[in-house]
Amino acid sequence: MKLPHILLPALAFLAAAAAPAGAVTYIVAPGAPDPGKLATETTFFTFDSAPTAGFSYSGNYDIVTGTSKNHYAAPAGDTTAFFYTSPEKPNGVATLNTLDLSTVSFYWGSVDDYNTVDVLGAGGATLTSINGADFSPANGGQDTAHTNERIYITAGANEVITGLRFHATGIAYEIDDVAGTLANGSNPSTVPEPASWALMVAGFGLVGVGARRRRGATMRVSA
Repeated sequence: MKLPHILLPALAFLAAAAAPAGAVTYIVAPGAPDPGKLATETTFFTFDSAPTAGFSYSGNYDIVTGTSKNHYAAPAGDTTAFFYTSPEKPNGVATLNTLDLSTVSFYWGSVDDYNTVDVLGAGGATLTSINGADFSPANGGQDTAHTNERIYITAGANEVITGLRFHATGIAYEIDDVAGTLANGSNPSTVPEPASWALMVAGFGLVGVGARRRRGATMRVSA
């Protein structure tokens, strides 16, 4: 991930401290093109080849390239194969099954308010659900930075992420380049180290300071 070599430890500490124990946290960063995974993450799904061993797809989905009007659109700046689900598939629900992860991120194309992702935990339980409208505008723009974003999700204390379940009640929900960090046993870190938060804040949070909400990374905490 291309991030400036700037550290903001005090601000990073405040961001980390804001997350209650046991909560899933996430931030989003503007795309067009994909800002990329964290340096600590490994890519498990590119959709240009088979996923990493132990990772798989299930449900109703397709893997395509490019844009087909009124069916799907490549995430902005993405010229490779990507994964999508849609009511045409036929019920618009698809799942990426993973090994135990402490973090996961993916590039989310043309964010709409009818796109929802469930973050799955042990036994397939839903840890939290994130809707496109949680980081407005969710108007399906195919080319803009703020409707094509990478989302970075971190498991809470004593939790692991075991998959992502995507729901689309409209056309369509497109993602690409899913990456993550394998969990350290069954007790992954609650939040990234302060230096990691600093890099994320430096790389995303200062984009467009003084402009309207959503000009840069957004952090959310989900109980």
